[in-house]
Amino acid sequence: MKTRILIALLLGTTVMAQSAKLSLTAKNPNNIDIKDASVVVRFDDLKKISPANREKTAVYIDGKQISSQLDDLNKDGIMDELIFLLDFKANESRKVTIKTISPKKRLKFPTEVYADLIVKEKDGSHKFVDEVSSTQNNMYNALHHHGVAFESSLIGYRIYFDNKSTIDIYGKKKQQLELAATGWYPTDEQAAAGFGDDILRVFGSVGVGTVKGWNGKKATHIDKFDKRTQRIVATGKLRTIVESEVEGWAYENKKINMKVRYTLYARHRDAICEVTASEDINNLATGVQTIAGGPTIKTSKGLVGSWGTDFPVTDTLKYEKQSCGLGVYVPVPFAGVQISEGLNNLILMPYRKGEILRFYLTAATQKEEYTAFDSAEQFFSYLEQWKKGLMPIEVNY
Repeated sequence: MKTRILIALLLGTTVMAQSAKLSLTAKNPNNIDIKDASVVVRFDDLKKISPANREKTAVYIDGKQISSQLDDLNKDGIMDELIFLLDFKANESRKVTIKTISPKKRLKFPTEVYADLIVKEKDGSHKFVDEVSSTQNNMYNALHHHGVAFESSLIGYRIYFDNKSTIDIYGKKKQQLELAATGWYPTDEQAAAGFGDDILRVFGSVGVGTVKGWNGKKATHIDKFDKRTQRIVATGKLRTIVESEVEGWAYENKKINMKVRYTLYARHRDAICEVTASEDINNLATGVQTIAGGPTIKTSKGLVGSWGTDFPVTDTLKYEKQSCGLGVYVPVPFAGVQISEGLNNLILMPYRKGEILRFYLTAATQKEEYTAFDSAEQFFSYLEQWKKGLMPIEVNY
């Protein structure tokens, strides 16, 4: 009997040793209230949680478990980040508890984001992949919806897998995930049921938040390269991360490897763009396109926006005109000269090797039933407020 008790005590001690509980402080550095702010916890900063136990972590606020997501960003089988969303008052700090728990204690929460990358097979079927590459400009028609697509319940985006690399938008009537059902192209029945659709003709423009070159007169495509890749880095309940990468880009008299990462969080219409490259780049460009001659703004440094009404596709009989707004904000120190040329309203950006160049993009549509973007004035007012709350939440361990 004493032996059994001793074994039980030893086992209990082992379980306790493997569990962990720690407190963090998350602070909103912005001077405005923020709803559903993304909080990113990097496991390398949490010494109390071993790599083997990272998959067991859960987040608690005031003793209640909330939705969270674990991401293995470098695909080495070990979780790198834990993320969750919180509301903050201006400059507010909030206490967060991180625990390692058994799978049985993990609550179920809804999936609020989605991403897909779909290759067209020769037999007409579709193959879902996490990554695809090419050494030629031949992937636009080889992929369903022409490139990687990702969405929250508020908006959808896709990145064309061609020299343009343009970001296009999918507008919604109802607040819901749709791309798994519509594949970007809703049927007549789905449209009648209130599903959204492609609402913007991007032509050869910058679309919203596309990263391009600049030749001194206009934005340029990434058309001379050794290899181009698109991939889905992460997707789960609360965020999706996709990348567009080019290797051997012949630009500014050198060969450049550049990775552009887009992160979209649940309950957000705005996405974060992060650019890293192997070399200094004197002139990168991003921005928004003008929509059918509609109004634009660039009232403050680093902010550009547009609003307009146009046919989303060349078929003007089956499809009607739609109204939408586009916005990009590039913070200091990356925000350079603002220039308008052709359809593009651009912000030039210098890049220095080793930096992470971060900027933000957003979009909205007039047909949304869950908001009230009815005019350029309303959308531009939203942009001015939006840019004030984009500093990342600070996590103190």
